[in-house]
Amino acid sequence: MYTGCRAGELTSARRGAFDARTRTLAVTGKTGSRTIPLAPAAVELFQRLSRDKLPTAYLLVRDDSKAWAHSDWDELVKQSAVAAGLPANTCLYTLRHSFITQALLDGVSTLEVSKIVGTSLPMIEKHYGHLVFDRAAERLAKVQIV
Repeated sequence: MYTGCRAGELTSARRGAFDARTRTLAVTGKTGSRTIPLAPAAVELFQRLSRDKLPTAYLLVRDDSKAWAHSDWDELVKQSAVAAGLPANTCLYTLRHSFITQALLDGVSTLEVSKIVGTSLPMIEKHYGHLVFDRAAERLAKVQIV
């Protein structure tokens, strides 16, 4: 939720991918490799999760300390969604969508979001452009033309 990353990018991340000093996480996945900036809450989380781990250890592991495998989280996400009163079709990808939506609503540019989440700018604009358009109108109302 804090990164907007795809599940596979996070489950394959090693301890060495997190840099607390620069507040970044290096990920590799569907669209290649990228280094993303992290919000303070994400830095705090990754600092806790990386404590006492070797650089080659997985950053995120299951409760039994094993690496996550594809779909290990499906049932956990369903249970969490039910407990939170979320729709039945909530999935892990919903967190990525929520990150993108909230980042745009909070003023992160479409270009910045596309680079952070590893999705092309045209795809961000196609699926989320309406959010930016609504916010642009609000910001334009504050523009003072001489």
